[in-house]
Amino acid sequence: MLRLMVLLWVLVSPLQAAERMLWHSGDNELNESGRQLQELLLPDPAAMAGLSPAERDAWLSREWRRVLANRARFAQYALSPDHTEAGFEQAVRSGELSAYLRRQLPDYPGYLQLKRHYHALKDAVGMTALPPGGEVRPGERDRAIPALRQRLTELGYTLTPPRGRTDALDRSLSDILKSLQRANGLKPNGRLTTEIRAMLNRSPAELRAELRHNLRRWLLLPPAAPERFVLVNIPAYRLTLIQQSRPTLSMKVIVGRPDWPTPELGTHIKALKVNPDWTPTANIIREDLLPAQKRDRGFLSRNGFGVWLPGVAGKQDPGTINWQQPPAGLRLVQQPGPGNALGRFKFEMNNPFNIYLHDTPDKRLFGEQQRALSHGCVRLAEPGQLVQNLGWSLPEYEQTRVLPTRSPTPVFLVYFTTWVEQGRLVFAEDIYRKNERI
Repeated sequence: MLRLMVLLWVLVSPLQAAERMLWHSGDNELNESGRQLQELLLPDPAAMAGLSPAERDAWLSREWRRVLANRARFAQYALSPDHTEAGFEQAVRSGELSAYLRRQLPDYPGYLQLKRHYHALKDAVGMTALPPGGEVRPGERDRAIPALRQRLTELGYTLTPPRGRTDALDRSLSDILKSLQRANGLKPNGRLTTEIRAMLNRSPAELRAELRHNLRRWLLLPPAAPERFVLVNIPAYRLTLIQQSRPTLSMKVIVGRPDWPTPELGTHIKALKVNPDWTPTANIIREDLLPAQKRDRGFLSRNGFGVWLPGVAGKQDPGTINWQQPPAGLRLVQQPGPGNALGRFKFEMNNPFNIYLHDTPDKRLFGEQQRALSHGCVRLAEPGQLVQNLGWSLPEYEQTRVLPTRSPTPVFLVYFTTWVEQGRLVFAEDIYRKNERI
C-alpha cells in the first residue's frame, strides 16, 4: 500500500503538486500571495474560518480558476496570456504569484469605491433598523422617520436637517426615497413603503454579501481600465461612456426581458450601421413575428418585412405565404425606415449571441422605470449622442451605410446590482435573480 501511495504521488504533475499549498506558508498562515488572492476573491470570513489550511488553499485555487474561466467566457476578444489560465499556471511554475496577482487587481474607480464600502461594513456590527409599519406619505409623521434618517446617514447620504418635526417625512427625505425607488425599479412616489423598509433593513452581513458578488463581477473586465470604454449596466438600465476614468455620457437603455436576458459580455464597437435593415433571429420569428402574422395577415407587409425562402431566388411577398403552415427555414428582413425595429443606428459588435446596441422608433418605453423589455439587445435612448461622442459625424443620407471606426471602442455589458454614486451606495433590482443563484 505504501509503495502504491508513493507511486501515485510521483505520477502527480509538478503543477498539481505545487498547488497543494500555494497560498500558505510553513506555519499554515496565508502567505503574501494568499493574502492578495483573498483580497481579490473576498470570501465569506465565517465560511473560511471553518476550513483547514489545506481546504482553504484548495478553495482559493479553485475559485481563482473559476474567475479565469468566467473571464474567458465574458471576453469576446483575444485575452492577454496574463489574464488567462495559462498565465496563472506560468506564474505558479515560475514562483511569481505575488507579482502576477498585483497585475490582476482592477484599477477602475467604481471597483475601488465599492471595495472601500465593503471594508467599511466589516466594522459595522449593527445598523439602525426601521420599525415595522404602514406606508408613510410625504408630509406625514411616523415613528420610523428618525430611524430612516439615521439609516440613510449610515449608508453615506448627507441629509438636510429637518426644518420642522424630526418625525415628519419632509421633501428632502422624500427626494432621497425617490432616487432609491428609481434605482430599484419601483414607482418613484417618495413614500416610505414596505419595499424600502425591507431594503434598508438588510444587515451588514447581507449588504457585504451583495457587495462581494458585485466586486467579483468586476474581475471579468480587463484589470487595467481602457482609456475609453462603454459600460452598459444591465440592472441599472443605463449606458455610460467613460473616458480617462471619468463618465462623459450617460443615457437610459432597454435591456432583455427576464425570459430573454441580455448576456454579460465584453466586446468592441467596430462599426456604425446607418439606416440598418433588421434580420430577426429564428426564435424571434417563431415566438413573436409568426404569431403576430397569424393574427393579422397584413402585419409583416405593413411593417416592411420581406420573406426569403431556402432555395428560392429573390424576396417574396408575405401575402403569398401560407402562414398557418409556413415553410421551414424562412428568413424575414425588415427594410430600413422610420418603423424599423433598429431605428436609425446600429452599433456593430462581435459576439456569438447576436447582441448589439441600437436605436429604436418606440421612445415611449424609456419613460418606464422597469426597462427589461427587449429580446436581449440593448436599445439606446439617445443613440445620436453616442455616435458623436465616439467620433462620427451625424450622417444626413438616407441609404444604408456601414461606417467603420478608426479605433474600436471596448464595450462591457455587466450585471452590477450595487455601485457607488457621489460616495453613496446605490442598489438596483436583481432583475435576472443572479444574486440568488451565487
